[in-house]
Amino acid sequence: MKRKICHYVIMIIACAMSLTFLFSGPTFAYSERDPLELKASSGTPPGTINSKILARFCKLVEERTGGRVTFKMFYSGSLVSHPKFFDGVTKGISHISTGPVSFITNKVPSLSIFEIYGSYDLDKHLETVESTEPILNEILAKEGAYNLFHDYAGPAVFGHRTKLLKGPDDWKGQKMRIAGRWGAGLAKTWGSSPVFLGPGDMYLGLQRGVIDGYMLIWSFLYVGKLFEVAPFMVDTGFNSNYTIIPMNLNKWNALTEADKEIFRQVGKEMNIYSNKVIREENEMVRKDILSKGGKIYDLTPEERSLYIKDCYALWPEVRKMSGPLGNKLADILENLRVR
Repeated sequence: MKRKICHYVIMIIACAMSLTFLFSGPTFAYSERDPLELKASSGTPPGTINSKILARFCKLVEERTGGRVTFKMFYSGSLVSHPKFFDGVTKGISHISTGPVSFITNKVPSLSIFEIYGSYDLDKHLETVESTEPILNEILAKEGAYNLFHDYAGPAVFGHRTKLLKGPDDWKGQKMRIAGRWGAGLAKTWGSSPVFLGPGDMYLGLQRGVIDGYMLIWSFLYVGKLFEVAPFMVDTGFNSNYTIIPMNLNKWNALTEADKEIFRQVGKEMNIYSNKVIREENEMVRKDILSKGGKIYDLTPEERSLYIKDCYALWPEVRKMSGPLGNKLADILENLRVR
């Protein structure tokens, strides 16, 4: 009797194992009828170029997955504040977001090299994206994120209430709004006091003299109308930062392989699209600001080199802080940086 029971038990286990093998592999709890909804968060209003690009990515993915994946958009930092965009993604508050690495280098120092002005030539933006992406995602995976694509941020713009910041000497004694550890360090090197204000506080900060100037990109200063209270702007011609669009890693891993490939393909298209439309947007912004009385100055090669010299002086210190993967990024950028 015991032998029969054992035999039946063995048969049940064998059947269970066979069924497990037959239906083994990842299971995905979403479909066209029961789609996977992802929360996508932008720190800027819906009409801004960065928000439009994120919304376009979501729309294309939704179409190409046949509605298996859908998105709920959140704008103007309504879900997660812009400086906290990365924490929002890794904690699952938002599933996809967008922001500059300067907001996260204190937490992820291996990305510090991207915060250094001139660390890559803007004309080589797409080459930079392609060559650094594998290492970038290896770094982000340790934090619980996967990068989908990049926004082309454009050049760093140094804005000021009363004068043009043509060189480091013009920063002496000024209160400058700067984001990120390394940007703040450079501001101190140039004799200014770095101050951090959220984008929404900068207009009043400039108007009341809490800050004298700032570093931003064209799209952000334009949306905030900062040219009204700080009409003197210097277009440096070198990169301001590096903008990533991370996705929560658990949500990424919940996708089927077919849908992951759709995300990747749309991401590649968005890299090219962003590089094109933001360049066009920046030109439109410059013209509009000039028409409204703003003063825009483009650095000469000699003036740019004075700034870049101090930026490159930080590379050895950045390398010490960056770890093996961060140094791999620095090795790649050695051939892509501004000369």
